[in-house]
Amino acid sequence: MQYSLLRKFQGAFLGASFGDIVGSQFKQLAEPNPNHYKWKEITIICAKSLIRKNGLNQKDWQETCKQWQEKWNQKSSIEISKNSSLEPSKIIHSKAELAKLGEMVNNKPSDFTYISNKSNLLSPKPNNAVIASLPIALLYHEDEFKLQQKLQQWGEVWGNHLEINPVNLAIGYVMAQALTEKLEPLTLIPKTIDYIGEQEPLVGHLKQVNILINQGANLETATVQLSKNAKFLEQQQLSSEEKPIPQSSTLLIPVALALYCFLSTPENLGLAVLRAARTKWATETCSIVGALSGAYNSSAGIPVKWRQTMGDELFGTTNETEIMNLAKSLWAVWCGVYNSAKMIDPLPAVAASNVIRPRSHKTSGY
Repeated sequence: MQYSLLRKFQGAFLGASFGDIVGSQFKQLAEPNPNHYKWKEITIICAKSLIRKNGLNQKDWQETCKQWQEKWNQKSSIEISKNSSLEPSKIIHSKAELAKLGEMVNNKPSDFTYISNKSNLLSPKPNNAVIASLPIALLYHEDEFKLQQKLQQWGEVWGNHLEINPVNLAIGYVMAQALTEKLEPLTLIPKTIDYIGEQEPLVGHLKQVNILINQGANLETATVQLSKNAKFLEQQQLSSEEKPIPQSSTLLIPVALALYCFLSTPENLGLAVLRAARTKWATETCSIVGALSGAYNSSAGIPVKWRQTMGDELFGTTNETEIMNLAKSLWAVWCGVYNSAKMIDPLPAVAASNVIRPRSHKTSGY
């Protein structure tokens, strides 16, 4: 095994963190956005829940997410109240109820705005969910069936959103291939499709990524083709007589682009992240690229300059040392350490499942 599994765990966390910073810098955010780190924050909370309960405990995870949602709902309420005098009144009802309300005011223009019940400010987009579920993908990477099961259980907390489950499963599978050193860029996408099944329109994007990788397409070509592919898939979905799929092809572009950037330069984390940062989806894409490349290249693949200049605040709340320790504790849970807080150095030698086999040794005579 080229890199230890511990270093790969740490690389995934650090890669996602630094990728987030690079993507934000390229976007040139004018001022700090209090909501920018909310989905990065849930990544840390998820990891701590897994460590605290030695695995995914749905009761603890639901309670943890409830507290987190209440925190952000409270922040959102404060922001809305500050701007209430400048915004029209809002109601949360169905479109039919809003139509009846219009009749009640004699079809005069109304100040009420319709808000869908499904448009929860805290509902995760696919790219957010990938990073938020990163600890799950790491902890259950060695068992493909368990990985699928745990990611689905994780997603049930958010109402089992169909937008995130296939994406999490696809990226989780790629992560598992990287951790177990089974990743082959030219064959990975077909294997991923076989694993997740015919999940449209995600599979349509994955097939396009596979074509781009095999053709050796440059970044500009990849961006144009993935955008065209998204429009085509949406038109195909609208024209279909079957029940519409509640999944936006456009929202999946950052995920597809992240896979392209990673698989086109798998050995170079810095280059992969910087290429992703050159697109208009930089903040959505760079974290995913960093996580995948970090799992593949380990913490050793993080550019030294990045660690020297950007390590003070990762994911908006923690520094590099805290991220490394968090990854180490999660790795200890994977190893089966009963109490990771009492784990001492030097670290025990632990092999990834089905990767390193016991070596033969001479009988000592004892």
